[in-house]
Amino acid sequence: MPTDRESLPSYFQKPQGPWIVVKENKRSATFHRPDNELVLVVRVDGGLITSGERADYIVSLQKVVDVIVELKGSDVSKAICQIRATRPVWLAHRLAGKTLAALVVRGKGVNPKASASAVRWQREFRKTFKMMLLIETRNRNYEFSEFLLPERSRA
Repeated sequence: MPTDRESLPSYFQKPQGPWIVVKENKRSATFHRPDNELVLVVRVDGGLITSGERADYIVSLQKVVDVIVELKGSDVSKAICQIRATRPVWLAHRLAGKTLAALVVRGKGVNPKASASAVRWQREFRKTFKMMLLIETRNRNYEFSEFLLPERSRA
């Protein structure tokens, strides 16, 4: 865990206050910081990863969960590819936690074909990566506990 004296790369932020907001274009996700614990926000696109497929942010409540965030207009399948590409890069980073999750906030309502794909992707992430995947169609507030798989949320 980084200390105040420890220097972090410029693409890391230690935001203050009870709510942590990441946004891009008209999409946003707001995370509630429990008991003013340290939360790191990592700008992935153009920071941690500068070329190729990549997500927008990682919001990390260390020792609990690191959430890979993709704020998307409408193409959820592209967002899934970006999260898959970001995951191994973050896992290799010295500040990566043991538990990962993913969030896609997209702009339009889910059509029936997309919802079948969403269920398939959520199952894949849960079984293959041991990660919770949330796909949302609106900006909203989140608790970090929402991103824990049921067997991990008891800790």
